[in-house]
Amino acid sequence: MASFVNRLVNYVVNELAVNALANSKTFQRFAVRSDALMREATSGEAAALAKSAAERAKRAAEDAAKEFMKQRKSGGMGGGGA
Repeated sequence: MASFVNRLVNYVVNELAVNALANSKTFQRFAVRSDALMREATSGEAAALAKSAAERAKRAAEDAAKEFMKQRKSGGMGGGGA
């Protein structure tokens, strides 16, 4: 019985809170501004991460190409050996 009463009170309080916030102009402004800030932060971080990853991939490819050319010139491609 106690859990039923607890769930009922929780439901009523939840409904009151949701209705109060849904009809609050202040909360609506807060929600819109928060959403805009989060979208801006997320897109900025994503762009920075993508640029950083691209730069690291480019450096890794350049380093691999240099190492390949060095190995090729020295004749040490590691092939053969039995």
